[in-house]
This record gives sequence, structure tokens and C-alpha cells, in this order.
Amino acid sequence: MANIYAAAILRLLDTTTADVNHPLELREQATYIKASYTTHRDTYRLMAQVSALFNSGNLLHPSHRTQAPDGNAHLPVQRLGPVLHAIGTVHGVSPDVPDFEGHPIELFSKLDPAIRNAAVGLTRYHLDRHLIALERVANEHLARLTRQYGYHYIFRAGLTQYYQTKAVADCLIFLRRDHRGVAYRVNAQRLCYEALEQFPTLTAREKNWLIAFVRAAPEDVHRFWNWLTVNRAHYRAMKICLPMLEAIQFGHLGACTL
Repeated sequence: MANIYAAAILRLLDTTTADVNHPLELREQATYIKASYTTHRDTYRLMAQVSALFNSGNLLHPSHRTQAPDGNAHLPVQRLGPVLHAIGTVHGVSPDVPDFEGHPIELFSKLDPAIRNAAVGLTRYHLDRHLIALERVANEHLARLTRQYGYHYIFRAGLTQYYQTKAVADCLIFLRRDHRGVAYRVNAQRLCYEALEQFPTLTAREKNWLIAFVRAAPEDVHRFWNWLTVNRAHYRAMKICLPMLEAIQFGHLGACTL
């Protein structure tokens, strides 16, 4: 059944691409969606991309690296290069080619297969739509950091994890079903998410108080928090780097070497 939907959507994209009455930008994005499908082969993502396309969504984002790795030595990321590398290594940041080259952030490709398989039917469609929407936000965020400090792969790796986990936490419920219904579980999980986001160093006592407040199974909440912590290691590395980059930008910190 999924292949039937995909075939119909691909025909629609072919028609859109060939129709000169459509704006060039729309036709180019339709071509991009069709080309990307040959890589991911995911019907839910294809449906979400087409939905975004015909609702004024922008699916093509510019690359972020605008200078050579050894260029513009005055930029904060160049002056703190060895320190950023060391922090990234400690937090398990292992950049790939798109990270080094500053490709646009694409959240779907690095999504944990276990998460992808846990989201089925309408939930999967909503997750893919949310990922596409947050890709735009993530790329705008990365562009701001690049303008301010220069491009570094730790930004791309960190923001990919942040917006990816945010999309998953918004669309999937980690708390078990009970008689209070879906809305209660959604609100309880949102409170747990916001607490850890705003106060990442919550003590065990504070966590236990929050669990008692939301009246959720402790093992479920801890499983959610553990998942969030493990899958935001690169984002934490980025957050550690930002105050140092700001300090060196305004002359409060000398160039560092390791």
C-alpha cells in the first residue's frame, strides 16, 4: 500500500516539475523531493515533504560553511579551534563529511531506527512533518551561530541532536498508558522535558519530587530522561563552547591551544 502512495506522489512531483506555470522555486523543490526519495525510500517522509511543499514550506536550505577550514583566522571558532575539538571529543562528537562541509541540517537521516520503528501510522506522519518544520528552524539557528562565530561542525552536530530529540519528545509518548488518558501523559511528559531542558543538573531529590508531582511511573520518567541525556551529548558540548566563543569574540579570553 505504501508503494502505491509513493508512486502516486512521485507522479504528482513529475507533473509539478514539468509544469512551467509553477514558480521555478516550487519546481526545483519538487525535483529535490523526488531525488531525496531515491535515498531514504520512506513513504511517510515523502508525504510530509510534499505536504510542506504545497503549504509554502522551504525544503532547500543553503550550506553553512562559507570559508575554508583554515581561512579567516580572526573568527572565534578558528581562535578556539583546538579547545572546541577537545570538548567535542570528550562528548563523543565524531563529525562526518556533511558536518565538516557544513551541509544543511537534515534531521531524518540520523534518526534512531528504533524511534522510527516505534512511530507508526499517523504518529509517524506527524513526526516526519515535525522534523521537516524543525529542520528550517535548526538551519536558521545554525546560520545565526555561523554569522556570529564562524562555522564549526560542533554547531551542526549539537543542533541536529537538539532539534531531533525535541521533535521526538513532542510526537512520541514515553510514559505508559493508564486510565488518565493521552492528554494527561502528554502534559506530564512535557513537564518532565521542560524541567530537564531548563535545569539539566536537577538533583535526584528534585527529580523524585517532579515524578511525584506528575504522578508517573518513575521508571518511565527516568527512561525518558536517560534517553534525552544520551541523545543530547553533542548539544551539551556545543553549549559548553558558546560562552567561551562569546568571551573570545569580545576580547575577554585569549586564543587557546591544546
